[in-house]
Amino acid sequence: MDCNRQFRYDGLDMELRDLRCFVSVYEANSFGRAAVALNTTQSNVSARIGRLEQELGGPLFLRLHRSIAPTAKGQLAYRYAKGVIEVAD
Repeated sequence: MDCNRQFRYDGLDMELRDLRCFVSVYEANSFGRAAVALNTTQSNVSARIGRLEQELGGPLFLRLHRSIAPTAKGQLAYRYAKGVIEVAD
């Protein structure tokens, strides 16, 4: 499996590993827990999510005091990302 594959959708370019990172954050409801699950740093996870947010044109998560919550765009992106990952695997 090639973790660096890029996907193009509706004029957007996304890397599979960025989508996997996003799904991990969404399901863990935490940047820190996702980083542990992905065996990487929280700053790497934050950078990947930031890149996706820039590509998609808005926040995927609301950053609350000590938690996060997906935005409407984040919920839609989650369904898309899960589908892409399922096909890629």
